[in-house]
Amino acid sequence: MAKLPAKGWIFIFASLLVALLASACGGTASTGTSYGGSSASTTDASSTAVIKTSDAVVDGKSTTILTNAQDKALYVYADDTDKTSGCTGACATNWPPLLFSGSGSPGASTTLPGKLTVVKNVHGQQVTYNGHFLYTFAGDTAPKQVNGEGKAGKWFVATPDLKAGAIAPMSTGAANSASAGGTAVIKTSMASVKGKSETILTDAKGMTLYYFTQDTASKTACTGSCVGAWPALLFSGSGQPMATAKLPGELEVYKNANGNQVIYNDHPLYTFSGDTAPGQTNGEGVGGQWHVATPALAKNAS
Repeated sequence: MAKLPAKGWIFIFASLLVALLASACGGTASTGTSYGGSSASTTDASSTAVIKTSDAVVDGKSTTILTNAQDKALYVYADDTDKTSGCTGACATNWPPLLFSGSGSPGASTTLPGKLTVVKNVHGQQVTYNGHFLYTFAGDTAPKQVNGEGKAGKWFVATPDLKAGAIAPMSTGAANSASAGGTAVIKTSMASVKGKSETILTDAKGMTLYYFTQDTASKTACTGSCVGAWPALLFSGSGQPMATAKLPGELEVYKNANGNQVIYNDHPLYTFSGDTAPGQTNGEGVGGQWHVATPALAKNAS
């Protein structure tokens, strides 16, 4: 066997050393850095799931909607901008904003086609979807309820296909007409009020309805013995409270000290124990704070 010269052994040793070093370092060299990631609206290791999806009946159709972690329907408000919430004060009590208190970024339990972000505003760290602030509705008392759909023509259920920019309403039906499929709890009737014939609001039995100037939309000042004299108009049906005729104002239900009370244009409604038959308006002007409710009753009326 021929003997290798010293330079040959040095060459072989150097080659083996290079091979060993390459193996220890992984064998290849990277020319850049790439980090895998998921959509901003999908939950990953750095995000917290605050959004879910669910099937609900919206305007008579089965629709996939966005919900919070407790399966309560989420809504968007037409008066919002991408940076400012138009719902504050008492409005935010009735439409609680969806806030984010976790670490990382907000995510969803399923992949969404849009983008979830958090914007700091008057409410705190509010979650947005495709630039729309998200809210729940106090009138929804169970998962998958969508009683807030179409309220005031400005509140709409949020869906995964919600686009950035203008809000496209899910429903276009009458907001408070019984033809929209709700339960009729309000009727209209002609009655004499302070000597003048007027169109008034009544309950389903034709008894005159009143409002109390000390109330607010979310809180009643008439409780206890007061309700004995002025029974609150309560709602026990499903869906939304409706009227037998289309009204120019907004009918809603809010839970207060009396129960699920029907309100019209932010005024909780009552009957009067002093009225013993339909068409009577004996409660008008009592205490200077009780007045007959009419279709023309405006918000913040005294």
